[in-house]
Amino acid sequence: MNSVYLHNYSDFSIKAKEYASQFNPCAILDSCDIQPQCNKGVYKLIIGWGGSQLESKNNGNLEYLFSNWEQKGVWLLGILGYNLKNEIENLSSLNHSCFNWPTVGFFIPEIVITITWENLLTVHGATLDEVMELITSTPNKNKLKNSITKNSDLLSDFHETNHHDTLKEIKEQIRNGNVYELNLCSRFLYNKFELENPYPLFEELIKVSPSPFSAYFALDNRFVLSASPERYLAKIDDTLVSQPIKGTRPRGADIEKDNFIKSELENSKKDRAENVMIVDLVRNDMARVAKAGSVNVEELFGIYTYSHVHQMVSTITSKLENTTTWKDIIHATFPMGSMTGAPKIAAMKWIEHFELSNREWFSGALGYIDPHGNMDFNVLIRTMFYDSALKKFAYYAGGAITIDSDTEEEYQEMLLKAKAIDDLLHKYF
Repeated sequence: MNSVYLHNYSDFSIKAKEYASQFNPCAILDSCDIQPQCNKGVYKLIIGWGGSQLESKNNGNLEYLFSNWEQKGVWLLGILGYNLKNEIENLSSLNHSCFNWPTVGFFIPEIVITITWENLLTVHGATLDEVMELITSTPNKNKLKNSITKNSDLLSDFHETNHHDTLKEIKEQIRNGNVYELNLCSRFLYNKFELENPYPLFEELIKVSPSPFSAYFALDNRFVLSASPERYLAKIDDTLVSQPIKGTRPRGADIEKDNFIKSELENSKKDRAENVMIVDLVRNDMARVAKAGSVNVEELFGIYTYSHVHQMVSTITSKLENTTTWKDIIHATFPMGSMTGAPKIAAMKWIEHFELSNREWFSGALGYIDPHGNMDFNVLIRTMFYDSALKKFAYYAGGAITIDSDTEEEYQEMLLKAKAIDDLLHKYF
């Protein structure tokens, strides 16, 4: 039998992740043992390594990925980049790219281990004894100290003045009725950055900012280190689940202050308006592939507390027809509305106009498709991107702009969302 219940999840997961991180390709989908308040999903941890990379197409990436999964009934681990929108809609992405990575990055792993919330470990692609021996005999050796070399200043797209000016222009488009809400993001970039081993930086990231949809991903020279709190989409049998985030506040310095901030977010008319606008967008996207009348808002304006922030999260579910394919689902729902705005297509066009950099994989999705067609993908926010060949390192932050947005508050929110990564990098520089 290739399954066993773990008696010590914490110790085993540390060693399993460290063992897998030696391989390229590798994907670690880590909940950090944080159960979402609503729809926790199937797995607490998924780790896949080895195997074969799937090439990216100039067009037809979804068709290619779907055919690989459908024909072979395999696990697929990887990333849907934000620019996949250009295959789904008549859109383009002409802003500056620092990486020029392919639109998608997936691999078929040689070995996958899954651990459920009940701590049931299952090994796919090898025997349980083989994998347990490899993992438990691996010495601890990942160290971050002295492994980072930074030889350039941090470059950011938006500073306070040009960020304020851009928000004024966005509000003018909102007044003109061209868009109702728009997500504006800034790239933070180091052009000369060497990281001897990216994995220990991921381990440090989830220590300071543990998040339920965290992930480490290595594919050739491309590395993604994510502490994402947001789920884009999960498919569990015939059920779809999406959990958009709109509304963010910093943690308070003490319990009294923290509770006050949390209550302020929960009752904020502005944040509720932003959140419900995206909930309506997600409901509309889901309805395109759902059984009639099955789209349901299970949780509206839920307040989730993480290490650095409080977030307002809503949960939308729907039921699928038996003939609906994975490709149909992505076509109907990607990219996630929380990272675009509304109306979605108009917002994506204006994002290209107002932002200064190509998002590439940022605000895309990282996750898995299992051999039965189930899947779970995060939203690639609170995420670091590193190219070991180009020696470039980037991360992004931003927020949703509405007619009621305060320019200074929006700028501070952008900085807040980058804070966990900023603090971590400054600790080692």
